[in-house]
Parts: sequence; C-alpha cells; structure tokens
Amino acid sequence: MKPNDETLHRLLKAAAKAIPEAATAPLGLETRVLANWRASGTDDDPVSLFVFFRRATIGAGLVLVLSAAWSLTQTGAGAAGDEAALFNFDLQTSLIR
Repeated sequence: MKPNDETLHRLLKAAAKAIPEAATAPLGLETRVLANWRASGTDDDPVSLFVFFRRATIGAGLVLVLSAAWSLTQTGAGAAGDEAALFNFDLQTSLIR
C-alpha cells in the first residue's frame, strides 16, 4: 500500500470506532420555545399578510394609473413624432427590398 492509502485506512478505522455524540437540546429548551410560540399570538400573521397584499395592490394600481397618464400625455408629440414614424417606416421598407 502507498503511504497515503495507509493513512486513509487508519483514519477510516478510527472514525468507525468513534462513538457518535448524541445531539440533545439543553434541558427546558423545548418548553421555552413552545411557551414563546404560544405567547407570540399566531393570529396576527394572516392579518399582516392581508395588509401587505392590500398595500401592494394599491401601489401597483397607482403605478398603473401614473404610467397610463404619462403615456397619454406623451402621445401628443405632434409633427416630430410623425416624422420619426415616417422615417422608421421608410427605413424598414428599404431594408426589406
């Protein structure tokens, strides 16, 4: 065997002989966690989630109304907008030919 294989074999043997540690929580931790959970009042979670979605909907509606109003004010660009549209149309038709 190579020296690396011997070292690895020894480490694997030592790991197999090791006693696994029992992972236990400190005494009374479960009781404290459950008591805090019960005292926290879980009834507030759905109400706060409803308020969040209501505010998000109102905010999205406000953004929608503002962007619609802004786009309506921008459509009346006049002759400059018409000239740009004609130039764009001429450019596209010349590329197709």
